[in-house]
Amino acid sequence: MESSERSGDVVIGRTLQRYKILEPLGSGGVGEVYRARDERLGREVALKILRSDAADGASRDRLRREARTLSQLNHPGISTIHDVETADGVDFIVMELVTGETLASRLARGALSEGIARVYGAEIADALGAAHDRGVIHRDLKPGNVMIDERGRLKLLDFGLALYRPASVSSADSTADALSGALVGTLPYMAPEQLLGRALDPRADLYSLGVLLYEMTTGRRPFQAEPATALINEILNAPAPPPSAWAPHLSEECSRLIQALLEKDPARRPASATDVAAALRESGRASDGSSVAVGAAAVAGAAAIASVAVLPLANLTGAPDQEFFVDGMTEALIATLAQVRALRVVSRTSVMRYKGTAEPLPAIARALEVDAIVEGAVARSADRVRVTAQLIDATSDRHLWARSYERDVHDVLALQSELAQAIAEEIQVHVTHEERARLVNPKRVDPGAYEEYLRGRFYWNRRNEAAARRAIECFERSIARDPAWAPAHSGIADAWLTLANYDYVPPMEAYPRAEAAVERALALDDQLAEAYVSLGALRTDAHWDWPGAEAAFRRALALDPNNAAAYHWYGDLLSLTSRHDEALAAARRARELDPLSLVVSTSLGIHLFYARRYDEAVAQQQRTLELDPTFAPAIRNLGGAYEQLGRYDDAIAAYHRAHALLPSELSATTLLGHALAIAGRTEEARKLLSELTEESGRRYVSRYRLAAIHLALGERGIALDFLEQALRGRDRAMIWLNVAPRFDALRGEPRFQAIVRTMRLDPAAGQRPESAPSS
Repeated sequence: MESSERSGDVVIGRTLQRYKILEPLGSGGVGEVYRARDERLGREVALKILRSDAADGASRDRLRREARTLSQLNHPGISTIHDVETADGVDFIVMELVTGETLASRLARGALSEGIARVYGAEIADALGAAHDRGVIHRDLKPGNVMIDERGRLKLLDFGLALYRPASVSSADSTADALSGALVGTLPYMAPEQLLGRALDPRADLYSLGVLLYEMTTGRRPFQAEPATALINEILNAPAPPPSAWAPHLSEECSRLIQALLEKDPARRPASATDVAAALRESGRASDGSSVAVGAAAVAGAAAIASVAVLPLANLTGAPDQEFFVDGMTEALIATLAQVRALRVVSRTSVMRYKGTAEPLPAIARALEVDAIVEGAVARSADRVRVTAQLIDATSDRHLWARSYERDVHDVLALQSELAQAIAEEIQVHVTHEERARLVNPKRVDPGAYEEYLRGRFYWNRRNEAAARRAIECFERSIARDPAWAPAHSGIADAWLTLANYDYVPPMEAYPRAEAAVERALALDDQLAEAYVSLGALRTDAHWDWPGAEAAFRRALALDPNNAAAYHWYGDLLSLTSRHDEALAAARRARELDPLSLVVSTSLGIHLFYARRYDEAVAQQQRTLELDPTFAPAIRNLGGAYEQLGRYDDAIAAYHRAHALLPSELSATTLLGHALAIAGRTEEARKLLSELTEESGRRYVSRYRLAAIHLALGERGIALDFLEQALRGRDRAMIWLNVAPRFDALRGEPRFQAIVRTMRLDPAAGQRPESAPSS
């Protein structure tokens, strides 16, 4: 027997006629709404049930009037009615089940951007227009009666107070509720004529729409006085403060429209909801399936935009399990835009710091040093994806453009490409023929494969062992769904490289798997920039093929000129081969593309370190720590610079702190052993070395790092033994051998020079400059 529980008058699990009640969804003045299952048709519906304590004749009439009203309407922006019934003494309406969140719930998190508010306002106006055309006035338009469904579309709910007057609206009919002593509607959203009990026409709903738009763009209602009598007085007599008073970024056009909707005299408001929708859209409908285009297509100064940041797209479904998909859409849009060489596009790492932030857009633009911001939202439901985006000029804080697209998930890559093309066209940036060809010919992918790929990238970006292994599982599931989806193979390569480079697994275990994956990715798509980045990293870390790595990085940058990771890892290659000026230039370009990336900022400090510019390296790592004082890699590398400056106590303190922040990683521990040894704290260094040697029986411990400790203890032969072991094991840290100051004492040793030559490096290039401090 099924369990049940009581909610209000209704027992959960009870069946009314053929509708089994599943859970409560909400309640109103006289009714409660439940999710139910139609047992005959096998679908879920919403039941609006009249409460027993309100089941008088007037309330039953109102419920049936709502059913009749809804039956007259057929519009995608209005919830559909299926039936009105009475069963076991219970009166109820059977309606379309709309899942998502109410506009009230969304506004509780703050105001919307102008572009999104325009899109939403236009959809509400469309629905109102359809109702008005059928002689229906809603009379209770408010955020709680607007639902944002799982596709990001808006639907009007609750027509329980609506007037249905197909020919005309008589004063007697429209004032019936007022004369009985009740105000019809929700006070803060009621038009002045509604409060006065006057005859109503559709412009009363337009006033309510004006209040909604005011609230969407400013985060507050135009009138907020208390108590109710004071609020009524304000609505009837006080002018509404211009919305721009609370939202200075709001365009003059939008502000004027909202103020027109809030006119006390209905005759001074726009003539119809259709006119309002047209004014909100302003630029007309976009072609090829995009549903809404808003804003000026040619704005003064738009041609000067040379850099943009795509902020994290909002998850309109509200479902936490869709965060990976929405974050992936953000990353994909960035990657698509980044193919345009003439445009500087800020990388994912920097923009994701602003996920969920309430920081003003101009401040974000200043921090990221960009001319324009792209922001928007993603909604996904079953096999449909909808993206709404807008472009904002960072200098003037002016909303230039907004557009909404909806596609089948099979066409999600086409959606991203169309959006990127539209942005490029809007800011009038130069797009080459080759770039345009890549933008207009996106590949198709199995939706399930794409979803697993996005999930894999979501985990890979966490950069720890458990997440990297989970990412591999996701990428493998993606490939199982669509073996020809090249990015998933590239993702596997990156995950194995991460496991090797952070010393989570032995390099000889990880590198062959990474190589097989990247070869497969390029065999499937030789235009995939991210695969060339993976190839460049593999040739650097595993093969020590410096010319081959450089060719791969250059190819990646030709395909994706804004790829910060390509510049970052190319900088490593240039640094380890003693091309220090070029390395610093590449690192600074990576920082321009990813200005808030802790990894990129730390990398610049590392290149200064290997260029023997230790004071500058200290300053750079300190700048990184201003972004995040707990970032262990920056603290660890700060310790290295302190060592070379002879500030051993500072170095030891830095390594202790880095280890405390990341106790599972051994890098700081091995570096601490080296610092203790060169500081003369030999007994402590040997104790730590013994612990690391014991640990190497349980997990991978870098022989390169152990060699450095032995050398600092004066054990040159043992240090060379460990370096030869590191050479045979393809220890990733070995790539720095020829520029690492910790090994300067070995540079005259024939065994050391043989190791360097085996790595295809020039031993003479790694000689320490005369002015450099000795370790």
